[in-house]
Amino acid sequence: MTQLLLFLLVGCVILAVLGQTATPRHERLPLRRWTPVHAADLVVRGLRVFADAGKERTRRQNLAREEVEGRRPGEGTEGPPPPPPPDPEDPPPDR
Repeated sequence: MTQLLLFLLVGCVILAVLGQTATPRHERLPLRRWTPVHAADLVVRGLRVFADAGKERTRRQNLAREEVEGRRPGEGTEGPPPPPPPDPEDPPPDR
């Protein structure tokens, strides 16, 4: 039981420190002026940083997957396909 409480306490402290670093510098309070409400707000802010980082990671993985695999046939394209390259046996275009 003591180990669980210690684990939770360390986790909350880490999230509070992460929330403190995510706070703009002019809004930060020194450690001596932290109240329980302020600490809870910092923990929530730290959790939000983790959630946003997870969403950003998922977005980047999807972009990388599209670059490697290419677009799938069922997905829409972003415009008309490019014209085919000229055939070397075709006569030159008139100008």
